[in-house]
Amino acid sequence: MVNRLAALYVLLCLMPISAFGKLTVFTENLSGFQYYNEHGKFVGPNFDKVHRALSAANIDYELNVLGWSLAYNGVLRDPNACIFSLARLPMREPHFKWVAKLSYFTAYFYALPEKQIKFESILAAKEYKTAVIENNFSHHYLTQHGFKLGAQLLVIENVDRLFHIMKQRKHVLDLIVLNEMQYKTQREIDKTTPELSKVFKFKQEATSLYFACNTKISDDTIAKIKTGFEAVN
Repeated sequence: MVNRLAALYVLLCLMPISAFGKLTVFTENLSGFQYYNEHGKFVGPNFDKVHRALSAANIDYELNVLGWSLAYNGVLRDPNACIFSLARLPMREPHFKWVAKLSYFTAYFYALPEKQIKFESILAAKEYKTAVIENNFSHHYLTQHGFKLGAQLLVIENVDRLFHIMKQRKHVLDLIVLNEMQYKTQREIDKTTPELSKVFKFKQEATSLYFACNTKISDDTIAKIKTGFEAVN
């Protein structure tokens, strides 16, 4: 009897998670980290780490590539879901099970050069109106630091809309927050994208990217995923 139970336990550990329900993995198309290449294939260093880790853990998964706000809300609703690449912030800490650090990015407050904006602290940025992407790290990080919606923050649904406002309605805002790779890629794709000046760099503690999961996902699944990441690192 004991041997049968032991054999059953080993079998369960080896079974892909699809036997209990396929894991849903949410992400966004983020240049330099996880993105569609010129052949329409989803690639990138962060995606590669995630795919290899889940494969090593023998976990079957479904990848959903959405706009960031949809991806973020999706993982919060689905008890059998994970997300990447998610910046780890204090206000997000209790809402996820944090599994593995993938990388970090460099982010700045950007402004049009003619505005001649300069400051040396996050708090000083409260003197200006800043546009951020909804549910992006900058939205949550600045809210956490006391920035008020409407007065100091303008929340935009996606990066394309953010650049549109910067080009067409630049009088309504002073600053935008982007990671450096997003800005460089946008300039390469769209030559009409305005040249922006770097005003202030975010500290690395705010820009570390993780693979994280819904808090209701089982501890056994989390353990398997962590083992997968350990195997490929």
